[in-house]
Amino acid sequence: MSMIARRAALRALPRARGYANTTADLMTTNWAEKQAALRSHAAETAALWRRISFFFCLPAIAVTALWVHKVETEHAEHQEHIRAEHGGELPETPNYEYLNKRSSGPYPWGMNSLFFNPKVNKDLTKTDE
Repeated sequence: MSMIARRAALRALPRARGYANTTADLMTTNWAEKQAALRSHAAETAALWRRISFFFCLPAIAVTALWVHKVETEHAEHQEHIRAEHGGELPETPNYEYLNKRSSGPYPWGMNSLFFNPKVNKDLTKTDE
């Protein structure tokens, strides 16, 4: 039997439709339901994290800020006490060989760090070597 005759015989036979609208409608309905479930879940999750942020994180930040303020106030009072004991200056820090090591030479702006503060940091331009 030739190919043309075989194809003509297959086309002449009645057969069921290969495409049904009910399946497409089901797929559309399933997709819409999934999208609605995703939106609902996203809204619930966003509300959960909003509540966590407002009722846990913000109070934790406030408590931490108060604690840090207390500790820093105590530290400043202690520094003032030490200054008062030593005539208005902090005592000289030990000159250990491993502190403030500059193996590649000084920085372009000098021996001190870029954010040098004379009240807190040791001035390395006044070294006795």
